Amino acid sequence: MNERNAFSVRWYNSLLFRTPLLFLLLLAVLVLSLTIIMDTIGRPRLEEQSFRMVNQVGNTMVAQLGERLAVAETLARALATTSANLPLRAQDHIKIVPRLIDELGPSSFIIGGGVWYEPFAFDANNERRSFFWGRNAKGILEFVEDYDDPRSAGYHHEEWYVPGRFLKPDQVFWSKSYVDPHTSVPMVTCTAPIYRENRFAGVVTIDLKLAGLEAFFDAQAKKMGGYAFAVDRNGKFLSFPDVTITRDTTQDKFGRKHIEYILARNLADRQPTFAPLAKALYDSSNDLLNKAKQSNLYDRRIAEVIANNSSQVSTEEAELIAAVMQDPWPGGNNGDILLKHFTTPDDLLLKEPCSVALFHVPNTYWKIVTVTPVSHAMSAATVIYRAVLAALIICVSAAVIGAFLTLNSMLMRPLSRITHQLKNAVDINAEEMLCLEDDFRNEFGTFAYWFNVRTRKLADALEQLRIIRGELEQRVNERTEKLAQTNIKLELEVQQRRRAQQFLRRLAMLDPLTDIANRRSFDAALPSYWQRARQKGTPLALILVDMDRFKHFNNTYGYQAGDQCLKKIAQTLVEAIPDNEERISRFGGEQFAVILPDSDTDSAQPLAEKIRQMVEALQIPHSEEGVNGVVTVSVGIACMQPTKDNNYEQLIARTNQALYQAKTNGRNRVALDKDLPA
Repeated sequence: MNERNAFSVRWYNSLLFRTPLLFLLLLAVLVLSLTIIMDTIGRPRLEEQSFRMVNQVGNTMVAQLGERLAVAETLARALATTSANLPLRAQDHIKIVPRLIDELGPSSFIIGGGVWYEPFAFDANNERRSFFWGRNAKGILEFVEDYDDPRSAGYHHEEWYVPGRFLKPDQVFWSKSYVDPHTSVPMVTCTAPIYRENRFAGVVTIDLKLAGLEAFFDAQAKKMGGYAFAVDRNGKFLSFPDVTITRDTTQDKFGRKHIEYILARNLADRQPTFAPLAKALYDSSNDLLNKAKQSNLYDRRIAEVIANNSSQVSTEEAELIAAVMQDPWPGGNNGDILLKHFTTPDDLLLKEPCSVALFHVPNTYWKIVTVTPVSHAMSAATVIYRAVLAALIICVSAAVIGAFLTLNSMLMRPLSRITHQLKNAVDINAEEMLCLEDDFRNEFGTFAYWFNVRTRKLADALEQLRIIRGELEQRVNERTEKLAQTNIKLELEVQQRRRAQQFLRRLAMLDPLTDIANRRSFDAALPSYWQRARQKGTPLALILVDMDRFKHFNNTYGYQAGDQCLKKIAQTLVEAIPDNEERISRFGGEQFAVILPDSDTDSAQPLAEKIRQMVEALQIPHSEEGVNGVVTVSVGIACMQPTKDNNYEQLIARTNQALYQAKTNGRNRVALDKDLPA
């Protein structure tokens, strides 16, 4: 038999046949696996992410609307504080109140405000006395005297006034939506109480214009292909894409038009397709009321008094108002502003199945509703799913084909070529060499057969391969070193970015004027210290420091001097408490706060007195203050033992009362909460 034909491989045993077949089967299994994985895991995740993006839009709406509401609430509190300290003279109110509204209230959405006193609280001879300003068509505040007309119904029984009698200091109340009879402008009213000498003396109001909310919600809703609207705590519409179906217009006997927003359940009665949304809104209100009633703080008598004192408030509304005043959902239901997420088979406006999300607006207990077509959310997920699946299949196919071609190029062809070369170069003395087993029935068997013949002749070739391998290892080491240097540079960049992010976060929590913690930092820190003290069972003390006659100081020396004075007081606080700078914050305006964990009034009082003496020792001239004519501060101290029956807001309120007592007693002194009159 011819030696060259003594060993041969059948075609079905050949690696040239079996290798492509194996790669083809591998490709089929990978494509099938990718399809199953994307259908069972990838697609649901993409759909979930699509709905999460819709919820993100809702959270953004709540945050942006909250910024506008916060402006009105801050203005109402400031006006209440100012009114509580103003002399009971009409000229002082007419001079200061409108200027405060103009300076702090953007005319784009703050359209009015005023001060409303209790019967005979301002003037013993007049039951009604109010100071109200509303913006005209040019945006200028105009004084309105109609509310004090003895022939009118008065304001003491208005829906926005009666609940004010039960508000705590610094607490606000939002009225239901209504259309102003004088300007025909849709609005809501923010009410804050006035307390003079710890007695309720009336309320202040800030009117927030609702016009423009539709455009705001439309702009946000375009991102999700649907629409959004808002309702107040009673379920009365604040906005809606089609306002014609959410407002009722009537005409009185004098021919004057009256526009009134309707409730969500009223729209459901007229348009049954709106019923699922109305039911969800009604259920959320019931949840709020039920949670409030379960609390020991809920007082049914407040609801009864509100209902009896205002013809504009039903018994059901009065119970809801009493629940809202308790604020059982300060940050949403169970800490989440997303109250409910469900799907409706048909929508009133979009006429197709839609995904509906209800969001809670903290403090006001309004609700924002987003309606997104299911087809829009699913189409985005489907497009991404198909694109990702196609890309994965293409990549896997390319990888498998590339691997096969590489294997064929690097192994199969060289193996066949080497075998052919060995066949041509066989030595007649091959029998004398050490032989390998050649019982394989494939290319490796052929290779083993001819390898035994060419063993010695391949020695030089192996030496060359060692040289080449050394060169390749050197190149790999060089590449590895370059990659290590690149990794070091990347790590340095990451560290620099982290330091920059930490710096920005620090700036967000610092007061830019005094370079100490700001009110936001204080609002974040106090609940944490409160919770820690409650867990440890230790008391928590709070000190409020307020510069005496700061307004007079600014008027006398200028605002720049006032800023410098505040900086010096802040630095004095830091020097007084050098190891606990993070507990010092600017509480607001000329006020500073110091949190003292594990401290009672006995340990906090010496520190407060030290702060007062250090500020007085600064000898900053102040011609309007005292005999010495220098800047002084009044200090209030309160201490509480945190339990499940109290909260840190009570600590702030008690400290404020102590500070007020220090002011009342003549300023430049320290007052303790336990020293207040019962």
